Amino acid sequence: MKINPYFKDKFVYNYFEELFKTNKRFPQSIIFEGLDILQQYFFAKELARILNCSKEGEFDCDCTNCKWIKEGAHPCVINVTPLDFKDDGAKTVISVKQIEKVTSIINETSDYHRFFIFSNAKITPSDAFKTSEIEKYKNAGFLINKEEGWYPYSLTRKIMQEEASNALLKSTEEAPDKVTFVFLSNTKDDIISTITSRSLIFKMPALSKKSQINVSEFFVGYPNIKIEDGLETVNKILNKIDAENLNIIDIFNSIEEYFLSLIKANFYNKELYSILKDDINKAKTAKKQAIALVAPKNLLESFFISISKEGRYL
Repeated sequence: MKINPYFKDKFVYNYFEELFKTNKRFPQSIIFEGLDILQQYFFAKELARILNCSKEGEFDCDCTNCKWIKEGAHPCVINVTPLDFKDDGAKTVISVKQIEKVTSIINETSDYHRFFIFSNAKITPSDAFKTSEIEKYKNAGFLINKEEGWYPYSLTRKIMQEEASNALLKSTEEAPDKVTFVFLSNTKDDIISTITSRSLIFKMPALSKKSQINVSEFFVGYPNIKIEDGLETVNKILNKIDAENLNIIDIFNSIEEYFLSLIKANFYNKELYSILKDDINKAKTAKKQAIALVAPKNLLESFFISISKEGRYL
């Protein structure tokens, strides 16, 4: 069985390759953590494809199961989000009723290895960044196959609240054979500890090693950077981009990764945690604007002004 090489170097590729070779029992609960939720989503589908392949599990297999899973049309892959797999009207959270529906279904026999993929999801107008990201996977044969504008996002404790999480605990611990729960997250700390303790956790970096950039030197004094210091930092980053032939999108990806590492180190500092969450969103917005070819200097200046001590109150 072979994982699609499109995913190599982006995920814990070797772990799952070895798992498939040894035919050991597949994990019943998995947490992926990292900034690129779309990669996590499609990698989960790739694992489901291999486990349900009716031939040899090769990445270019054309059997019906592989084809349907890639196209997002197979009943063995179930999205559990505030928008999907629900009968109630709550469109902002994963509800207890959804979890009850999950536990009911897993007790039914099935010939397939079923994957329940838990994430946030939103219907938003298409933009250049999302379109380009989805297109990458389309070229590798994967489709979201959802209504236009559907896009997966990280779970948070607001999306999957404690009551719903607790209702799932027994299932994650004692799932029947051929059932796997997958939780997509920016950080495992966004999922209650009782689920994380029952799950295998895999860090899924959004970047290859070649494109990772150490940006910590640009955030001395964060989160209390003054505007003038921020603008001076912009010049340093622009010089680094020119000297090392860097991509502005890689810069903002690395800033997101750096802020995520700060979140994990300061999870119980609620004030800093909130600031970091906001600033990660600002970096995401800047990255979208970079896709739309906004000048790097303008992007960096706007970004550093917005995260400066004074800029937070403008």
